[in-house]
Amino acid sequence: MEDRIEEEFVSGFCKLQNQTRMVICELEQMEDGSRRVVSSDCAYGACEHSGDCLLMGQVL
Repeated sequence: MEDRIEEEFVSGFCKLQNQTRMVICELEQMEDGSRRVVSSDCAYGACEHSGDCLLMGQVL
């Protein structure tokens, strides 16, 4: 089975920290072409801004 997880660096504005950040994340490529965040070095998923995150929105 082919490994569908890839790492990406993304840079942009973090609303929670009110500053520009660079985040590394692991993304899983789904069969329908969408991508799912497996892990990140920020609070994505638990963060109150996850639903409208400008930073992670670049990779999803």
